[in-house]
Amino acid sequence: MTGTASLEIERRFLVARVADETLRGAGRTLRIRQGYLTEGRPAVRVRQSNADYRMTVKDGEGLVRREIEFDVSGEAAAGLFEIAADRTIEKTRYEVGRWEIDVFRGHFEGLVIAEVELESEDEPLPEIPSGLDLACEVTSVRGFTNQYLASLGEAEARALVVALLRDPLGALGPLDGAEASSGG
Repeated sequence: MTGTASLEIERRFLVARVADETLRGAGRTLRIRQGYLTEGRPAVRVRQSNADYRMTVKDGEGLVRREIEFDVSGEAAAGLFEIAADRTIEKTRYEVGRWEIDVFRGHFEGLVIAEVELESEDEPLPEIPSGLDLACEVTSVRGFTNQYLASLGEAEARALVVALLRDPLGALGPLDGAEASSGG
């Protein structure tokens, strides 16, 4: 088993609107399912990305986090997803230039988050793709980590999406102090 260990420098944004033509023009599209095995730090997840499976451990908060990833077999991933149980999220990821646009499915239908990995903490944002309107940055908002989102029940998830669609900035306040660690 081989893996990678690195520092991830990433900024995340709540998306106000994304044009269909922006998504259709994506360089690559991935169907992703993630299951979380921990509720606190570090975030330990199993990910299915199309037909590939990876285990990831992330530690840290905000812009810079330590990340260790390695491939796992489909059989091992199935067992890990069983352990994760309901602590899962599903999304379709559209890669547009350096940007990744995650369109959530299931309980989070309607939630869209865009993220971009940077080379350094002070690197300016790369050009935002045409047709992508960012509502606000959520990099340091604890309630917007995938690990936290996966911990929400169906009713909580739907209520969050409804609140965000109605008033994105107003809905962020309670999530800023959410009882969760940063996890990807």
